[in-house]
Parts: sequence; structure tokens; C-alpha cells
Amino acid sequence: MKKYIKSIILTGLSIGLLASCQSELDNFNENPNSPITTTPSLLLSAMEVSTFSTHTSGLIRTSNIFDQHLAGTSVGQLGELQRYILTEQDVNNEWNTVYGTTLMSGHILNRDFATNYPYYNGIGQILTALNLGYATDLWGDVPYDEAFRAEEGNKAPKYNTQEEIYVRLQTILDEAIVNLKKPAASNVSVPSNDDFIFGGNTAKWIKIAYVLKARYALRLTEVDTNAAQKALDYVTASGITANTDDANTFFPGTANGQNQWYAFDNSRANYLKTGAFFVNTLKNTADPRLTFSIAEDANGGYTGNAADDLDTTTSSYIGSAYASIDSPIGMVTYAEAKFIEAEARFRLGQNAKTAFEAAVTASVTKVTKAPADPVFITAATATVSLANIIQQKYLALFLTMEPYNDYRRTGFPALVPNQSSNTKTIPVRFPTPSDERNYNPNATVVSNVTTKVWWDKN
Repeated sequence: MKKYIKSIILTGLSIGLLASCQSELDNFNENPNSPITTTPSLLLSAMEVSTFSTHTSGLIRTSNIFDQHLAGTSVGQLGELQRYILTEQDVNNEWNTVYGTTLMSGHILNRDFATNYPYYNGIGQILTALNLGYATDLWGDVPYDEAFRAEEGNKAPKYNTQEEIYVRLQTILDEAIVNLKKPAASNVSVPSNDDFIFGGNTAKWIKIAYVLKARYALRLTEVDTNAAQKALDYVTASGITANTDDANTFFPGTANGQNQWYAFDNSRANYLKTGAFFVNTLKNTADPRLTFSIAEDANGGYTGNAADDLDTTTSSYIGSAYASIDSPIGMVTYAEAKFIEAEARFRLGQNAKTAFEAAVTASVTKVTKAPADPVFITAATATVSLANIIQQKYLALFLTMEPYNDYRRTGFPALVPNQSSNTKTIPVRFPTPSDERNYNPNATVVSNVTTKVWWDKN
């Protein structure tokens, strides 16, 4: 348990660089001889900061290389990912961040502060569902019911099946909504500046909970015949109406609070480039997001690396909308909600056009910070089909995990794997971390990255 608390404290101390949480940290752990204590404020901030890290580092970077938004080069270790080589040692840090900091913080919030701090707990439950979703979508079966019982002597938690985890995700989000709908007076204190995403605005958090419920419902289109209707019901209930409702990462742009895509390129120049499929699709359709999503290459143009090109370093990196020093990155957004609605209505034989147009418009407006050209929107959404809805979602949800999940679930867009790789097949999962294989005899161990997760029947 001390290992996890230490991880939370270290994350919390890094938050001190964000002025909005400084007063809380000034009073934290004043007496070094006293037992370690924590507060709901510190736990929530730790969860958010570690979520921002997860959403802009290894898990997203790897999934975006696999789905050809990005491309690793032979300059650094990302060239191995471009060749579809992902080992069990490569994913230990990501696993430990998700479980050791984020989900453990959520567990403590729920265990120790649920009664007197329902708003903190509710937000923590939404962040738990977001991060547990990351884990199960990449690793399949993962621990949850027994994951945080080390202090009880259970150091080898049993794994839940992915099917069980998907039930838990909906339950966690339902409980979060109940908590966030309670009267403010039921809280000893409520989140404010320690919530870097919405400043304690519970109405916005409830919208995000419903969008996540819709996300996870739609993920199951290949295993649940009612998935589309459930997704439509949840996204309709969300009440999300604009980009201002988006849950974004927050990077203040300080020396120790930089956008991680910006920081990565500064410290590891030419390790990572954009993918040719993504760049060329934007170019070929005169997409107004091109110059914002993609940085100029060495020749002043916009180029990406093909799946089998590990050597070109003069091509483009990520653009200013996503990789400036303080760029926010969407984690759960209005655009995603409208894409979910569009796909659900299409699958149900309903009119999907209005939601489809709203989805693309929301993305263009957010990325360019300008009104969307109606001529472009009309052209982009002219064909209302599953393939085009997923294609446009692929362009809109750059630097999230959703396009990788959609590719596995639907087969769209039609990507050509790196034919010079060992497998010649795009990986469809992450391997079980070596720490789990070595130290948890109850782990569900899967080493083959071409072994599909439960919901992937495509």
C-alpha cells in the first residue's frame, strides 16, 4: 500500500506546479513523522494529472502508431512499434501509472470519502471508468474487483474477464451520476480549482459520464445486439451540446507543465512523425484541419511516413492544435458524442445525417478555432455509411484511443499493414506486462499481440 500512496504523493507534488492546487499541497503531510494521510482534493488532482499523462504518452502513442495516425522511426525505440514489436517489458510503466496512481487514487476516494464527499467521489468514479476502459481495451482481462486489496494481504488479485469489466464500467458510471446529482449540502467540501477539467462543475461531469456510457455501449456492437440502441439512449441522455462541454487535458505551459506531445518532440526529435495515411487523407480532401493538425515538414509542406518507412525524418510532426506547449487534448468530447449518435442511428436504420454533420462540424471548429466551411462539411458527410462515419471519426479523434478501438471493432478505415513487419498484421492488443506475469500468478497472460480481445469479433 505504501508504494501506491508514495506514487500518489509524487503525482500530487507535481501538481504543485499548477498554482490552483498549491494551497492544498502546502498543508499536505506537514509533519513527516506522522502517518501518511491524504485528502479527497489531493486524490482527485492526482487522478486528473495522471490521466493527462496517460492520455498523452505511451498508450495513446502506441495505439496511434498502430492505426497510422503516427509513425515511429529508426532514430529511436518507436521504430520497433512501427514494426509491430511490442514486448511485455514495454508496457510496465503504462500499466503501473493506470493502476498504481490513477485507479488506486479512485479506490481510496471511494473507500474513504464516499459518504462525506460524493462530488469528489463521483468525479473520481468517472476518471476510474475512463482509465479502466483504457486498460481493458488494450489488455482484455484485467484486475478490478480484487485489484486494490494489497493492504488486506491479497497481493495476487484475480483478473476480471473483459465482459465483466464492461459491466463494471456501466455500474461505476451509474454510481457517479447518482453521486453528482446529490445536493451540494451533502458534501463536507466540493471540488473547485483542484478539478483541472471542469472546476467542480458537476453538470458537465454528468454529461461526460453519459458520453462514456455511450462509448462503452457502442464498443460492444459485435457482441451485443442492443449496443446501438443503448449507445443512442445514453448519448441522448447526456445533454452534451457544444465543444465547451469537452473534457480536455490541461497543461499550463510551465517548465514542468508542458503538453507532452510538445515535450516529447523537444527531448526526442525525429523519434515520432505523423502517418502518411492520416496526412494524405487530410490533404486529398482539402481538409481545413490539415495545417492545425500537422506541422510543416522540412520542405514547408505536409507529409507523413508510410507504414513501412522507418527512415524518413524530414516529414511532419504533430501540429500546433495538439502539440503546442499548452495545447489541450480532448479526452471525451462533443464531437465524439455526435459520432456515436451518428453510428448508432445508422445501425438502427434512422436518419444519421444531422448528427454526422454536427460531429464533423464540432471537430473542425475546435481544431481550427473558426467556423466550419459548410461546403466542406457537406462534402465530408455526403455519404452516410458506416465506413464514412468511422473514417471521419478517425480524422476527428486524432491522438485519442478511439480510432484504434473503432478499427479493431469495424475494420475501418481500411489500413494497409506494414508489410516489412514480422507479423504483417496490425496488432490488436497489448501484451500482459512482465510485472504481472512475473509477480501475479492469477494474471491472465497473453503475449501474442494478434490475439483479439473479447469484444473484437471483426
